[in-house]
Amino acid sequence: MITYSVKKNKKTRMTFRLFGLFLMAFTLLLIVPAVLGYDKHSTFSLIIAFLFGLYGLTLVIHSFGKTQYDITYEFHEDEILVKHHRGESFYRYEDIVDYSLVTPDNPNVYSIINLKFAKESFLIPFSFKKEFCDKVYNYLNERVTSKMLQEELREAEKSGNH
Repeated sequence: MITYSVKKNKKTRMTFRLFGLFLMAFTLLLIVPAVLGYDKHSTFSLIIAFLFGLYGLTLVIHSFGKTQYDITYEFHEDEILVKHHRGESFYRYEDIVDYSLVTPDNPNVYSIINLKFAKESFLIPFSFKKEFCDKVYNYLNERVTSKMLQEELREAEKSGNH
């Protein structure tokens, strides 16, 4: 089993929320007087203001997501356990749709493992931990490959029996 924790900064969440609320307030200050007939704006400027408001709403909603808080990944033999502020989630290796290792030009600075499931995806950052990232990725690759081979063997046995 391999365990890795990602710490998130509370100030970042608060900044996203405040900036999102600012954009929504800006939108309301432009759109409400125009709708009530007190102020004249072009349709284009109202559409742009509305899009800013939607972006602000998106920032506020996204700031409450489980990946915005401290999160711990435990890579077990048969599953991945993700511990977050809302509890725990279990993911089987068979359910992984795609996974990749993202490395920049200078891999010593950071590396990222991208895990995609049917409904969720996780970006696991490794700052200045290239060796540990490679260890986790190799462990993940072994598990996913073995589960895929087991599944193919089961399907071959089923089709061979019929």
